[in-house]
Amino acid sequence: MKLQSTLFTILFLSYFLTFAQDKKTSEAQKLQQVQEWVDTAWEYTLENNDSSLVFSNKALHFSEKNNLYLGQVLSKESMGLYHEIVTGDIEKASKLYFEAIDLCETHDLDYIASIFHSLGIMFHTTDNYENAQQYYTLSLEKAREQQDSLLIKKCLINLGSVNSSLNQYDKAEAYMKESLEIPLRKEMDYATYGNLGYLYVKEERFDEAISVLLKATKETEDNPGADLNLYFLLHAKTMAKDSSNMKLPLQRAKNAAASGNYGLRDQSLLLRNIADYLAFIGKYEEALSYRDQYIQVFEEIKEKQRDQIVLETEAKYETEKKDAQLQLLALENEKAEQQQKLYLYLAIAGICMAALIGFFFYKNQKKNQLLAKQKQLLEVAVDEKNVLLKETHHRVKNSFQIVSSLLYLQSENLQDSDAQKALQEAQNRVRSMVLIHQKLYSKEQLIGIDTEEYLTDLVKDILESHQDASQQIHSEIHIDPLVLDIETITPLGLIVNELVTNVLKHAFTTSENNMQLDLKLQKKETILVLEVQDNGKGMPSEIKESSFGIQLIKSLAKKLKGQLTYSKNRPQGTIARLEIHRYNEL
Repeated sequence: MKLQSTLFTILFLSYFLTFAQDKKTSEAQKLQQVQEWVDTAWEYTLENNDSSLVFSNKALHFSEKNNLYLGQVLSKESMGLYHEIVTGDIEKASKLYFEAIDLCETHDLDYIASIFHSLGIMFHTTDNYENAQQYYTLSLEKAREQQDSLLIKKCLINLGSVNSSLNQYDKAEAYMKESLEIPLRKEMDYATYGNLGYLYVKEERFDEAISVLLKATKETEDNPGADLNLYFLLHAKTMAKDSSNMKLPLQRAKNAAASGNYGLRDQSLLLRNIADYLAFIGKYEEALSYRDQYIQVFEEIKEKQRDQIVLETEAKYETEKKDAQLQLLALENEKAEQQQKLYLYLAIAGICMAALIGFFFYKNQKKNQLLAKQKQLLEVAVDEKNVLLKETHHRVKNSFQIVSSLLYLQSENLQDSDAQKALQEAQNRVRSMVLIHQKLYSKEQLIGIDTEEYLTDLVKDILESHQDASQQIHSEIHIDPLVLDIETITPLGLIVNELVTNVLKHAFTTSENNMQLDLKLQKKETILVLEVQDNGKGMPSEIKESSFGIQLIKSLAKKLKGQLTYSKNRPQGTIARLEIHRYNEL
């Protein structure tokens, strides 16, 4: 039977682990499918093709159906990029990005850094540099946490560009240089060299600008934008009034401008900077020719922008019109059905609500009456308990007071000075407990003692009982405001009584001046620290462990789980330090 049970358990675990592994593999395959659709959508986005939305929506519906939260994030980011780049609908793009961020935060996905970066790019391309800076910074922080080197590099490059646009040149330079230290994607470094060179030009650091731009325009396999960066170099050379070694770069720039391989914006920048450089070196006729070409391309850009705005406006109007008609038709159909159901639901809900309100009102009234009676009984019981407790403390205090008086009378009838001192010390010990019960019945707090008030009064009382010494001894008391229970304060008061009495008996001679006694009680983390300091003649080399006072202190310290130590005070005197580990603070 046991063998069969063991075999069944092994088979079950094997099936469970296989099922879990298959589930993980299946989920990875589904995410791979989503990624393929999103990649296809991105290719169509770059071509300004509306088919991008078809694949993004396909990926989104598939992800929602299979609870693929990362797939939903990727799909929404893809749709946001489409609206940002193709339709220019920044509002819709922002909405999709923030929905993706919400999914990342809700399901603790590591992809949030990429969404922040996409938001930064959106604000960057619309010249909203402050918001772009904010989201690039958030993306950089997350990318550093995830140690995503490629995303870190992208964020640093973009932060350099944004800070340059904000005229924060030192920050821009620092970000660009840090990006160059990451050994990834050399083609990105060449673009960074171009931006860094242009930054130096704006700061009129022409020698540094030209040195960096020569790297940016270097013709290599991994620098496809080398010719495009020539307009930065032409601009720097023109501003620096430097025409050296420019024959080949100038010819390359002319060839690039005439090739038609670049967009209108890049072509216009090449033409303008070629014209400026030619004018600088005195080739005015050729410079005028390139200036005319620049103006022609610039007008073409503006014309396309106007056409694009008109097309986007018309498309938006037609789409909104159709959506409004469909929504109106759907609303009319729903309204007819819902109006019939509404009256029935309202009637049923009204009856149920009235019944529930009546029932809960009745139950609440009964409960309130019961609670009122219980509260009244509890208040009476508490008042009676407090009266009895006060009376108990009063009687205990009176009993201690009688004992103290008897000790005093007995000491008055003794001739032996040692016996008198012993009785006086016993009287002081009793008085410390009298003071506790006196404060308990005279205050509202019946189970705890205000330590600051109690110890201050106790030390004052001890000093007054030793009138010869108290005439010259100056005392300072620093007590943390604590309320301790009677089980803690009673042994603590007796210990303070013994330590202060020892100082008065042994620390000083009657001829000394500036006698000082300090008492501190502080809470340090989980322990209480009591210190009694004096500036007297100091501790003897050997302490009489057999004396009643020392034995009493040790016994009481043990009850408080305390550690008592003595050390020399500076410049003279003694410090008695007690660390209390067991106490009850109220």
